Amino acid sequence: MEHQTVCAICGEAASHKCSACENVYYCGKKHQKEDWKRHVAACKSFKLAENPTLGRHYIATRKIKVGEIILKDDRPLIAGPMHNSVPVCLRCYTVLNKNIAIPCPKCGWPLCQNCKDHGPECEFTSSRRDDKVSITEFGFPHPSYQCINVIKALSMKDTNPKTYAKLLSLESHCNRIKEKDSFVFEDPLNILHFIRRFFKTDDIPDEDITKIVGILQVNGHEVPLTELPFVAVYELASLLEHACRANCSKSFTDESGLIIHAAIPIAKGDHISICYTDPLWGTANRRHHLSQTKFFECICDRCKDPTEFGVMFNSIKCTKMDCIGYMLPKTFLDQKQKNYICATCELEMAYDKVEEVLEKIGVDLASMRKHDVTACKEFLNRYKNVLHPNHFYIIDVTIALAQLIGQENRGLQIVNEDLLIEKIELCKKLNDLLKILAPAENRIRGLILFEMHAALAEFSRRHIEEDTLVLLLEAKKCLVEAYQLLKQEPKVLPEGKIADKAKQNLQEVDGILKRLNSKAGNLR
Repeated sequence: MEHQTVCAICGEAASHKCSACENVYYCGKKHQKEDWKRHVAACKSFKLAENPTLGRHYIATRKIKVGEIILKDDRPLIAGPMHNSVPVCLRCYTVLNKNIAIPCPKCGWPLCQNCKDHGPECEFTSSRRDDKVSITEFGFPHPSYQCINVIKALSMKDTNPKTYAKLLSLESHCNRIKEKDSFVFEDPLNILHFIRRFFKTDDIPDEDITKIVGILQVNGHEVPLTELPFVAVYELASLLEHACRANCSKSFTDESGLIIHAAIPIAKGDHISICYTDPLWGTANRRHHLSQTKFFECICDRCKDPTEFGVMFNSIKCTKMDCIGYMLPKTFLDQKQKNYICATCELEMAYDKVEEVLEKIGVDLASMRKHDVTACKEFLNRYKNVLHPNHFYIIDVTIALAQLIGQENRGLQIVNEDLLIEKIELCKKLNDLLKILAPAENRIRGLILFEMHAALAEFSRRHIEEDTLVLLLEAKKCLVEAYQLLKQEPKVLPEGKIADKAKQNLQEVDGILKRLNSKAGNLR
C-alpha cells in the first residue's frame, strides 16, 4: 500500500522509496524491481486538472527537482511543414529546388531524390483529385503547402481513428478564432476554401476542417531538427499551460519526440507550465503574439508585473533633464493603453509616443549589421541613455555580443584583455537576468554559460601567476551547469553539439585541476 513506510511487496518496515514519485516504499532494490511493472502506471509527478479559465492543465502531485523529466511524447500525433513553407520534401523536409525535386508518382507532391514515399497526404490527394499536384515554383513560400497538415489530419479519420480522436480532443479555440479580424498564421476560411477548390471534399463538414486548423495553430510546436523547422502536435504536451516565466523547459529528441523537464524546483500543487511565445520579447509583444496565435490574453505573474520581477525589461529612461529615473506604465493588461510614468519624478509620456520611439529603435535593430561586434557595441552605446540597461532590445543585442566576442578570426586567444573581461561580465549579467526572468530558457542559458567558461579559461591561461585554481574552478562551475542545461538537446542541433563539447571540456578541466592540485601539494 502506498503512502506508508512499509514495503509494497512484503509489508515489512521499509526506508527505501521510489525516487521518482516518493510515494511508495520498499525494503530493498529487489522488491522495488519486482513492483515496477505495477507501479510505473501510477508513478507520475503530476495529475490532470480542469477549470473554466484554464481548461485542462497539469498540477504537480509532489516535489519535482530541477532537471527531472516530467513527461515525454515519444512521437507527435501529427507533423508537417510550417504554414508558410517553401516547397520541401514531405518525407524529410529537405528544401527543394527544380534540380532535385521529383514528383511523387502517385500524387504529384514533390520529394527529394533520397525519399521514395511520404505521408497520408499522398493517398488523400490521389483519391480526391482528378490530376496530380504540380509544383513548379521553388525558393519562396508556396500557398499549396498551407493545406498539407490539415489533409494529413483529415486522412487519419479512416487510416488511424485512434490518433484522429486524440487530435480532435485538443483545444481549437474555434469560437475565439471567429472573433479575430486578422491572423498571424493560417486563416481557417482561406484554408477551407483552398481545400474545397483543390480536393473533392463534399463528404467533409466545414466544421471538421476549421477545427483542425485551430488545433494545429493552438497546439503546434516548431521543431528545429531539419534544414527548415517543421510543426508538430503532441498529445501530452498539448495539455501544458502557458506562463511567460515557465517552470519547465522542452527539448526535442532526434526522432522528433518531445521531452518536458523541470527548469526550477516545482512544489506540490504548483501548475506545470511551458512558454508558448518568445520569453525574451517585451510584455506587449508577448501578449499580442499569444492573443493572435493562441487566442488568449495572458495574465501570468510576469505579465501582471510591469517591472517584470524588478528586471525593468520594458522600461525607458525618463526624458526629464537630470532625472535618473525610468518610465513604465502601471499595467500592460488594460485594454486601454496606459501612459508611461517615471518612478522617480512622476513625469508622464503618452503610450503612443513611447511606441513610436521603440518602433524606430526596432527598425534600427533589424537593419544592424549581423555578426559584427562593432555594430553591437555601437547600438548599445547609441541607446544607453534612452533604454534601461535591461530593456529587451538591449538584452537582445547583449546576447549577440556576448557570443560574438571571440568568434572572429582565431578565437579568444587573440581577443584583447579588456574585451575578454567584458565578455565575462556580459555573460554573468545575462545569466543572472535569465534566471530571474526566464529560467526555463535552457538553450540560451546553456550557450551563455559555455561562452563564460571559455572566457574564464582563457583569462586563467593568461594569468598563471595569479590564482589560476580559483578561475578554473569558476570555469568548471559554468561548464557543469551548461552541460546540465543542454544535455537533453538532440545531437543534430548546435546546442546538442555544445553539450558534447562541454562534457569533453569538463574532462580536460578536471585533468588541469588535478595537475595543479598535485603541484601545489608538492610545493608544500
